[in-house]
Amino acid sequence: MEAFVSGVGLRSSSFSPGLQGHASGYGRRNSLARTRKVGMVVQTPPSEDLIGGSLLNDREVDEAWEGLKAIVPFEVLRTISKPGRYLGNERGAVMKDWDENQLRMCLAYPETYEIGMSNTGHVILYSCLNDVDGVLCDRSYLPASDMVAALKGAGKDLFAVESKRSLAEFDVLAIPVHYEMGATNCLELMSLSSIPISWAERNADPSKPFDVSSGSYPLIFGGGQTVTANPEPFAEFFDFFALGDGEEVLPAIARKVDECKMLGLSRVEVLVKLAQDVPGIYVPMFYSMHEDGSVRRNRDDIPARPQRQVATPQPERALRLVPYVQTIHDRLTVEIRRGCTRGCRFCLPGNLNRPARDVEPERVIEGVLEGVQNSGYREFSLLSLSCSDWLSLPSVGIELKNRLREHNTNISLTLPSQRVDRFDEDIAVLVAGGEEKKSGITFAPEAGTQRLRDVINKGLTNEELLRGVKTAYLQGYAQV
Repeated sequence: MEAFVSGVGLRSSSFSPGLQGHASGYGRRNSLARTRKVGMVVQTPPSEDLIGGSLLNDREVDEAWEGLKAIVPFEVLRTISKPGRYLGNERGAVMKDWDENQLRMCLAYPETYEIGMSNTGHVILYSCLNDVDGVLCDRSYLPASDMVAALKGAGKDLFAVESKRSLAEFDVLAIPVHYEMGATNCLELMSLSSIPISWAERNADPSKPFDVSSGSYPLIFGGGQTVTANPEPFAEFFDFFALGDGEEVLPAIARKVDECKMLGLSRVEVLVKLAQDVPGIYVPMFYSMHEDGSVRRNRDDIPARPQRQVATPQPERALRLVPYVQTIHDRLTVEIRRGCTRGCRFCLPGNLNRPARDVEPERVIEGVLEGVQNSGYREFSLLSLSCSDWLSLPSVGIELKNRLREHNTNISLTLPSQRVDRFDEDIAVLVAGGEEKKSGITFAPEAGTQRLRDVINKGLTNEELLRGVKTAYLQGYAQV
């Protein structure tokens, strides 16, 4: 039962908002013992009454559990690993009324909850959409095998975690494709929701007004860098694609679909309006592949070539949701730069996310301080394709450490991407945290010879590699 309790996710209305209170009382949520908010600890095996809310005394937890038990019987639910994945009652979750919002969209992430909630883009888009009046944005994740078996045993479809509604009840489903091998997970999401996997099947009655409540299937679109680079392998399965950054495109999609619903347009007419009026929308049915391999439009009233969209980073939006279940990247993440100027030939994100856009240092500092205060994380990470290329990194890192030290918080900093040619004493001290234990650091030269590094345009010499390793060694790193 330990796994069951640790996945429940306790909430408390008396949760302290202070920096020191979070650092000492909340910490990272990898077990119930480490999730003891305001000293509340459960030491007995859970029962239905206990989990139902008599101990937690929280209305949202009660509603989340009642909704989940309406889908899967409690006798089965108590055998599910980490049921907190499916509650949808995280700190910061937006609970909008279903009937009071005309347009309902679901971000259906094609991986398990722990991976989906580790993706900053997922949380950012959730925040962007829920800021639109009249739009309800919910979330869903690929369930683990035990929950898949439970849903099939109960004869239920895959549901959104907050509203507990079947995905087939939403007007629009947004499914990101982050890598080619994950494409089958997208189809699994549709299958578990009793939705046909091809757009042709979903468009069986093209003249019928688009209305999910009257039997229409949701509009399903894909996004992410994989489909932005080449959507054609997935063109049979998605109604349309959003190419490029989504912070501005997804709210525009929601508004346009809502407008088309009120006009009583058919499914095809809605797709035409999206292609015409929303930049960056690619609708496969309106384009045909020719013998020479080129893809060209088959009607003249849509763009000949949809343009990839570029948005200004909004790192503060990634702080809106705090999961109660330990995630893959169980830390606060703040984006400092989007894109890269290096031009390595093997790097898809570096070539797609152009131009490179830096986040202002003040916004990064404010984001980290706000995130630490409101989330309770003991570790934060600055996110970029190459953090060391962000020129403000040393000054911002030092400022953050000084500000956090004023609150007596033991908060550590991690940097996911290090280029050895930009690694110097300032960055080494920043990452190591002064007196903190220095276990090891990783550099990625990508190739073992100078010729191969030149071929892939890595821009790294043997001398720079040796200098970076020497710097790490002199700064006390035990392993490189």
